[in-house]
Amino acid sequence: MENTEVRKYLLALVNDDKIFTEMAEEAFEAVDANGNGVIENEEFKKCAVEVAHGFGIENPEQSNIEDIYKKLDSDSNGTLDFEEFKKYIREIVCMIIEEM
Repeated sequence: MENTEVRKYLLALVNDDKIFTEMAEEAFEAVDANGNGVIENEEFKKCAVEVAHGFGIENPEQSNIEDIYKKLDSDSNGTLDFEEFKKYIREIVCMIIEEM
């Protein structure tokens, strides 16, 4: 697939809330390693490192990961629920689209 095709696909994904939610649910379940329905700090750190490596970024700073986690934890309860995580996934996809 060429970049323009990938970009169109990603735009369609972000703009179709039903499909985007299904994709985000699958990602959430994969990151929620202990299956307790929330993403804890350690689970998020592991996910952030894997995402960074997927983009060719070597070991992101732990302080940067902590800052992102705190920003995403909009209710400041120390965990990320599905809606907070979904927002994170949407931001990542939108950043990818902008870079294309």
